[in-house]
Amino acid sequence: MNNKIRITIFVVVLFTFSVYNVNAQTVDKDDLIKKWYLDTYKIGVEKYPPSKKEKNDYILFKKDMTFISMSEGKKESGVWMLNTNGNYIMMTDDKREKVKAYIRTLTPEVLALCFDIKEIREVEICYKSNL
Repeated sequence: MNNKIRITIFVVVLFTFSVYNVNAQTVDKDDLIKKWYLDTYKIGVEKYPPSKKEKNDYILFKKDMTFISMSEGKKESGVWMLNTNGNYIMMTDDKREKVKAYIRTLTPEVLALCFDIKEIREVEICYKSNL
């Protein structure tokens, strides 16, 4: 086998493992427990700021598995659970309406979610823990 083919195979294998490791981020419940402030919306590579009505929006995940959120001035509360196999948060509000949010990024400062809602599935909603 010539060197070009070996190098190509090596690069493909290395790339495959690196992509797997990026998506295999482990999520710990304790990393979520804090107040997350709405920061930006991301569609593809473009980022957009929240509207004026969304300026004070946040999600507060509490240790007792309850949450409080503010969305366009409307406060909601309910319970949440973390599915570490699927890397998503399931939130159930006080009206028993459920929403699933897939975790795309979680660091001590950044939480990026994609909500399983048809109209906004392609939008990554980015929160920061300290604005």
